[in-house]
Amino acid sequence: MYVVNKKKKKKKKFNFIVFLNFLLFFCIVISVGLGVNYIVKNAPVFDKRNLYMSQSTIMLDKNGNEITRLGAEDRELVSYKDLPQVLVDAIVAAEDSRYFQHQGFDLVRFVKATINHLNGDSNAGGASTITMQISKQVFTSNVSTGIEGIIRKFTDIYLSMFQIEKNYSKEEILEIYVNYPFLGAHSYGVEMACQNYFGKSVRDINLVEAALIAGLFNAPSDFDPYENVYNATKRRNEVLNLMHRHGYITDEQLQDALNISVSSMLIGKKTNTNKYQSFIDTVTNEVINDTGLNPYNVPMIIQTTLDTKVQDAVNDVMSNKKNFKDDTIQAGIAVTSVADGSIMAIGGGRNRTGARQYNYATDIKRAPGSSIKPFMDYGPYFEFNGGTPNDIILDAPYTYSDGTRIVNAMRDYKGYITIKQALSDSRNIPALKVFQQVDKTKIANFVHSFGIDYGKNLYESASIGAFEGVSPLQMSAAYGTYARGGYYIEPYSYTRITYRDNNEVKEKIYQKEKVCSEKTAKYINEILLYAIKYGKILGTLEVGNSEVAGKTGTTTIDRAKTDALGISEYSVLDSWACIYSRDYSISLWYGYDGVTSTNYMLNIDATLGRRRIIKKLVKQIISGNQKLLTSS
Repeated sequence: MYVVNKKKKKKKKFNFIVFLNFLLFFCIVISVGLGVNYIVKNAPVFDKRNLYMSQSTIMLDKNGNEITRLGAEDRELVSYKDLPQVLVDAIVAAEDSRYFQHQGFDLVRFVKATINHLNGDSNAGGASTITMQISKQVFTSNVSTGIEGIIRKFTDIYLSMFQIEKNYSKEEILEIYVNYPFLGAHSYGVEMACQNYFGKSVRDINLVEAALIAGLFNAPSDFDPYENVYNATKRRNEVLNLMHRHGYITDEQLQDALNISVSSMLIGKKTNTNKYQSFIDTVTNEVINDTGLNPYNVPMIIQTTLDTKVQDAVNDVMSNKKNFKDDTIQAGIAVTSVADGSIMAIGGGRNRTGARQYNYATDIKRAPGSSIKPFMDYGPYFEFNGGTPNDIILDAPYTYSDGTRIVNAMRDYKGYITIKQALSDSRNIPALKVFQQVDKTKIANFVHSFGIDYGKNLYESASIGAFEGVSPLQMSAAYGTYARGGYYIEPYSYTRITYRDNNEVKEKIYQKEKVCSEKTAKYINEILLYAIKYGKILGTLEVGNSEVAGKTGTTTIDRAKTDALGISEYSVLDSWACIYSRDYSISLWYGYDGVTSTNYMLNIDATLGRRRIIKKLVKQIISGNQKLLTSS
């Protein structure tokens, strides 16, 4: 009889199980080894120097005061020594209570979190240390499930233990941690978060403010106090309780802090559009043109020429609806310094929202009308033909060289008048006659030297401004040339750029170019001073003790077009006013983007509109007792 050996059978079964376990262990070891090898080979190299290429660009006004920050990331770096201890305590308590004890990976916390999750506690929290969070924020991702999630987690552990903690001190790591992340309200890093939420530097925050900031690291969008004050309060209170649990604050401190409302801590959310946006756009475009680098992408400190007092005056005028015919009509204003040619203020248009919009002070190319006469006609006449303001000219019916009739604005004639009267009264016929007396090549060079572009060809109609091609900024710079005695300075909006990544400095030095004689400048100043003083073009203009000269301009609409639109033949397209003193050159364009049957202005609208705006600008900007250069 055959008898089965049960002991032998059991032994074989046991050996098979051992083999399977060994095989499984071997497979695990191999898999882990391959996994570790994969992670080590594919892990990025952590280098602190590459973290902050997205620092914001800082723009300063002419006095060195900050006016804005540009870039996708509004960030200002702070060192560990600048962090208040209360913030360090809040962050450690909330995010990694054993931060100063572990080496990048907290095994105790990892095991505890794993057990809690296996027991079904969905609120157990994660096991990521502060160091691992840096790795996740900078190099990996938020993926937490599947193979990808496992690889991500172990990559974070590897980077934390063998790159970050190995090469940087705990203080340096915490410095990275507080400077890098997005913290809501367009803020990157704790410094900008504190400024945008509390209106103060991180160096000056207190306990409750520190707790609010520390709470944002977990989920800044969810806990943004401007967007969800309830969630922000709840999270802040969690941080305060954690600080109390870990012994950082007393019972009394906890209770006092919990009683402070989050809303009372905030300064109010900043709007997306800066009140100096038009000027900021001007600087941005100039920097790009000069350097090929965009301040939104390359961190810089830019010293601008902005005069906030002058800019505020421009903003006040532009924002007051009473100054404008309706909500659709537009305006562009440029103010430059006579002393150095710098741009002091820009009124880029009405009802602007957002950055880098179309700029009515710098981008438009509109017909200047009679405001061009000092450059196209009388300036060259004085400069090249030896003319004087007292020369006599006949204001009578006249035609262009091709036989086309030219008329004065008022459809009248004055007979024999002086050049001074012709320009101050803005007579069209004398302007054309003077234009015809001067060599056209000389006129072309003269006009170009003032920064004015009349187009490819110089037609006789240009004598009264019938060409498209000027902006308020160009006109401000041109009139400023006469104010400084015949020296042209190309307008500029900044004086210095410091690149934040390497501290390289680029200076912008303005150049003065002699473009006409002082005598010519004096003649023009004398006439235009007379025109303002006796109300020839702007009516009564109160300018205090400073002498103010100026010229206006209006462009009409073709009669065929007015008939087609069914609007008055006295409708006009563009209205200009250019006013300057010894200190300031102000240029205004006023009008519609395009004329329609409903959007148009009569000559009286154009006249009254520019008067209202210019009078208010002059009153707010020009002061002192400055005298213009004149021949008198």
